[in-house]
Amino acid sequence: MKHLTKQQVEILKRRLLEVRREILGDVEKSKRHSKESGDDGTQDIADMAADTYSRQVLMDLGERERERLREVDAAFKRMDDGSYGVCEESDEPIPFSRLEVIPYTRYTVAAQNEIERRNKGS
Repeated sequence: MKHLTKQQVEILKRRLLEVRREILGDVEKSKRHSKESGDDGTQDIADMAADTYSRQVLMDLGERERERLREVDAAFKRMDDGSYGVCEESDEPIPFSRLEVIPYTRYTVAAQNEIERRNKGS
């Protein structure tokens, strides 16, 4: 975190809190949508199929959102231990501009690209 100013760290904390609120808001919306689209006995088979598909999409979205929430929480822990903003792959500082966009990122762009390239080869 040494490459980040106190002001930048404060900006990034606010961004992480924004992302966290956004995720929790999406989860709440998904819960409301699931309740609203419940079966009341008047649906035909096509409606039930559409609802089943919608619920599956919401469950998939839910897992992605849970993973993002874990990443946000991990970013706060890295802030506490001083390792925030340092690439876990290369030990290089992650530029402030990248952290502004993805405040919970653990990798520089170059390291992320390398990881994705390796994963495609597996």
